[in-house]
Amino acid sequence: MDQILTGLELILQVQNIAMMIIGLIVGIVIGAIPGLNVPLAVALALPFTFQLSPLAGLSMLVGIYKGGTYGGSISAILINVPGTPAAAATAIDGNAMARQGKAGKALKLSIYASIFGELVSDIVLILAAAQIARFALSFGPPEFFALALFSLTIIGLVSGSGLTRGAIAGALGVLLSTVGLDPIEGEVRLAFGIYELTGGLKFIALIIGAFAISEALVQVEKIARDRLIVNVLEFSDRPQDNQVTMADLKKVFPSILRGTPLGIFIGAIPGIGSSIAAFLSYGLAKKFSKEPEKFGEGSIEGVAAAESANNAVTGSTLIPLLTLGIPGDVITAIMLGALTVHGLIPGPTLFQQQGDFITAFFIGMLIVSCLHFVIAIIGLPLFIRAVRVPHGILFPLVVVFCVTGTLVATSSLFDVFVMLFFGILGYFMVKFGFQIAPLLIGFILGPLVEVSLRQSLVISDNSWMVFLTRPVSAIFILLTLVIVVHTIWQRYKEVSVNEN
Repeated sequence: MDQILTGLELILQVQNIAMMIIGLIVGIVIGAIPGLNVPLAVALALPFTFQLSPLAGLSMLVGIYKGGTYGGSISAILINVPGTPAAAATAIDGNAMARQGKAGKALKLSIYASIFGELVSDIVLILAAAQIARFALSFGPPEFFALALFSLTIIGLVSGSGLTRGAIAGALGVLLSTVGLDPIEGEVRLAFGIYELTGGLKFIALIIGAFAISEALVQVEKIARDRLIVNVLEFSDRPQDNQVTMADLKKVFPSILRGTPLGIFIGAIPGIGSSIAAFLSYGLAKKFSKEPEKFGEGSIEGVAAAESANNAVTGSTLIPLLTLGIPGDVITAIMLGALTVHGLIPGPTLFQQQGDFITAFFIGMLIVSCLHFVIAIIGLPLFIRAVRVPHGILFPLVVVFCVTGTLVATSSLFDVFVMLFFGILGYFMVKFGFQIAPLLIGFILGPLVEVSLRQSLVISDNSWMVFLTRPVSAIFILLTLVIVVHTIWQRYKEVSVNEN
């Protein structure tokens, strides 16, 4: 109790609270703007933390991290342009709800699911940091491969009725992820003599082009066809379409309860990230839903599942960082720099030598989550009003943001052309009935699948039994087979019913 009181005294200072609020506002705004990603915002803010106390500086960075992770859902829901990679899963049903006049419900639901995931993740960080980190860091290449293979089954769950098209799009995503240097041997692959491709295709260029530019082209086509300039979204006049009712919460709570621990687990494994957590949670929500046919058409369960999982990552990524000094993702790698500048070396000794600081920091994590809820709710009317802009104004602005955001994020004009290429590709995919989400999933998981597979075969002398003799990898492979067989069987039954 004495340590908790000391921690409260340290964290409840005006400077610390102010930095939390500033970080949250900056994070939400940056996260909502396509192209300006959260790692970029944290990196730009890092020099300012050097002039602050360790608690104030880290409070601001945590605020940016949490606010930015949630902020990506705003543009994903309102204009179908994910502000962050993880928000791509939210866009699938969130934007469909917005097009039905339920933008208010989708945005509020994303807040509730995000804050729940954050708070539970913070509590787990406080109570079980060392134990979870020890288990997660026991993962070797076989476990990573089995986990990535299991995650690829999400493609079948987000492909709707077009399983074949989804598989093709996913395979294309995996193929595109192999462009550049071979991760094991260092040989250049699929660059076709273009120097800029030797470093691979930039993820930020792919996601902005495939989601934002393609959406802008689709809307321009609608304007040209209908010869009208209308509002991007029509808002329902019914109060229940803009509120999250108790019935809604009861319906989505199982999805949140699945997504939150999944996000915590994924976040505790270094290098995985919130995108995989969001898509995996979305896929599981559809698998266990009583109304799977509504996914992709505006399911509140889909929004809640994705948001609870991606925000649950924000606390657990700090577990390996604080306990063993191993960053969980790019953002915590930047935070590692902030800690070391202030003479704080993450690891087991940090808990022994800086017990008061750790206690104050943990309390600060909980305070940031509470402030996040207040700021997000207060700012919600502004977010909703922001979409009452005609197509003719909004989507040219979207294109400008996409171009400038890509240029700022990558510092490469070539990547702007790559972004435009993916925009055109995404447009034709939509026109021909292909989902963009499987392409994104394949691109995200491709490197993890390839590297972990090849490393596993190297350490096992090319024996495939390595995946079956290790318990964790064997469990994931078994789950993969079960889901693949079940998905194929379900599609077979659907086809048989339609033919009859």
